[in-house]
Amino acid sequence: MNEHDYPAASGRPRDGRPLPPEQTPMERYDDTAVEPAPVTETAPETAPPRETKPAKRGGAASSTWVALIIGALLLILLLVFILQNQQSVELHLFAWTWNFPLGVGLLLASIIGGLIMACAGIWKMFEMRRQLKNR
Repeated sequence: MNEHDYPAASGRPRDGRPLPPEQTPMERYDDTAVEPAPVTETAPETAPPRETKPAKRGGAASSTWVALIIGALLLILLLVFILQNQQSVELHLFAWTWNFPLGVGLLLASIIGGLIMACAGIWKMFEMRRQLKNR
């Protein structure tokens, strides 16, 4: 055991400061020996100043332009892909058979896949709306 285990026995408080000479170690840690601090009236607190929000860097118009530029770049890449893949291929769907350039066939397949995903998303939105109405 050392003085850190029993700080009152060492005559010093836990933070290491010496005690005033008029207090014994037991009085220092005894709650009844401490007199309450006098109550002083303070000025009523004023409302804190309003914090100003930082200015937005971009709005709806700027994000729309960014989306349009990215979309145009993707369309250019898609056009290059279609033009470089002009080999004619046979596409089969059940009993039907078509001859398309490879790039056009892949474009049609991706459009159909996107439409299927859009239908799944619309179905989920209707389902969630129905759940909210039933609450």
